[in-house]
Amino acid sequence: MFAVKEQQQKLDAFCRFGGQVAGERSGLAAFVVVLARRSGDSWQIADHFVREGPGPWQLVASAGTYGVVAFQDLNRDLKLQPDEPYLALDERRQFECKAGEQYTDLALRIPAAGRARFAGTLDISALQVRSFSDQLNLSVGQVTAVGEVVSLSDPRFDEKVAEDGLWRPFDFLFKGRPGIYFLEPYDAKKLPVLFVHGINGTPANFRPLIERLDRQRFQPWVYYYPSGARLPNVADHLAQTMRKLQRQYGFRSVAVVAHSMGGLVSRGFLLRYHESGDATVPLFVSIATPWDGHAGAAVGVKTAPAVVRVWVDMAPGSEYLQSLYAADPGVPHYLLFTYRQGGVSLGEASDGTVTVASQLRMAAQQGAARVEGYNETHMSVLESQAVSQRLNELLAHVAQRQ
Repeated sequence: MFAVKEQQQKLDAFCRFGGQVAGERSGLAAFVVVLARRSGDSWQIADHFVREGPGPWQLVASAGTYGVVAFQDLNRDLKLQPDEPYLALDERRQFECKAGEQYTDLALRIPAAGRARFAGTLDISALQVRSFSDQLNLSVGQVTAVGEVVSLSDPRFDEKVAEDGLWRPFDFLFKGRPGIYFLEPYDAKKLPVLFVHGINGTPANFRPLIERLDRQRFQPWVYYYPSGARLPNVADHLAQTMRKLQRQYGFRSVAVVAHSMGGLVSRGFLLRYHESGDATVPLFVSIATPWDGHAGAAVGVKTAPAVVRVWVDMAPGSEYLQSLYAADPGVPHYLLFTYRQGGVSLGEASDGTVTVASQLRMAAQQGAARVEGYNETHMSVLESQAVSQRLNELLAHVAQRQ
């Protein structure tokens, strides 16, 4: 706890810069916001923020004198070329920032004809190597919620915000704030149950299951994340956030309940969390999870003009899907699959969204303590009385062994 307090004090001492970036020139160009620190009579790059389109940005630095510039990276090489639109430094974007100060309403609009004063190329990547995915990871860490108490009616859990998580993950970071949320104050006497949503989902999807949960013995936690991000990164983030909570509250165990793609996230999390030696996970329940991926993701990777990064991991045979069963996290897994089409279909058997074959990947069946089928569609299963009853039974059995 002393270490946590010290780290929080250090974070509070940083200056924060943020706002919106856009450009007069349209198209699919990337945007790079550069934070420069004054050192004597010269400027040095302190940090940078990369976006794949216009929208919010945020940077954090220690106290000092700073300036903010930006450019449109037309060829996406993280290098400022002489012919690329550039927003030059002026007095309105120079700051003598003291510890803890914030400048978070900075609107940067890059003129189409803006040019840097120097003729050479400024290579941002050579100064600080960061890909678009690296930037997303860094930004997630800056805005993560760790045990904040909310209700499922919180505006952050709105479906439109969750949609940003798939298509506009950077925007989601500022509107939704990823992380683990509590739905009631922490209670050391109750077993935590972590709910992990699927693609384009939100913690509010679990409302029926949570409302029927035995709240005398169990406390629901929900994990919220940008579902368009790479799944290995999401699994890493969940493991890191859970470790922070474990160090803060010292809980001994936590159960995990996941829906759809959330099962893939959770399996990756369990593999990572198992290695750390933190709290145990006595139960993992997956619901309608595409263990063998989704053919639609593979089509998107091959044909879409812009590829949503999660599609790479959701494509059948992906490196991430293969990694999920390369090791055993040692957690009892109850695999619940769904098979109601929800309409007339002449194609492969499915629950209207995920094929039964993908849900019943052989490796997943072999690694499960039990496999159970439910005559529900992909989403109606979350409202099923039978599933709620089964979940409470499984959790009760775990609680008896604690």
